[in-house]
Amino acid sequence: MNVEPIIESGMAFGPYPDGHVFYIEKSAVIGKINKNAKKDEGVQIAELLLLKLENKLPTIWVIEAKSSSPQPSNQIDFDDYINEIREKLSNSLSLFFALYLKRHSTCESELSKAFQQANMSIVRFNLVLIINGHNEKWLQPLLDTLKTSIKPMVKIWNLSPTSVKVLNDNGARELGLIE
Repeated sequence: MNVEPIIESGMAFGPYPDGHVFYIEKSAVIGKINKNAKKDEGVQIAELLLLKLENKLPTIWVIEAKSSSPQPSNQIDFDDYINEIREKLSNSLSLFFALYLKRHSTCESELSKAFQQANMSIVRFNLVLIINGHNEKWLQPLLDTLKTSIKPMVKIWNLSPTSVKVLNDNGARELGLIE
């Protein structure tokens, strides 16, 4: 088990089995990619990737953590928020595969053996937004909008319709994602 949980948006992610979490937001490769980028030109990335065995099948959870979200009635802020989440989840999936395929030779060792040895033809993916302290009644409108926004990616990667998830800290705790 990892002894140090990952703290994001007031939540403690982990502990997880050794080698089953990739803290992509703090990875060397994203640091290298964003090294000389201006504030609005950097590649936005989710917090972490978690490899879990579920029903004997490997599943990679791409996790973005937030401490709040705008109300859907504030259309401009809400749309920007959804676009940011979609971009982070998409970029994280793309960067994972770039590393898996060794496209960044100076950073290829960042993926643990567990990630490197996972059979990508059978791996399932979950694209997850977790909002700390969020009211459960507010999760469904976010999920519906995020699913619509991310639908092309779900189709391209042939992901399950249930692969997109929006959870609060209680839901994340029930799934064993946070302490």
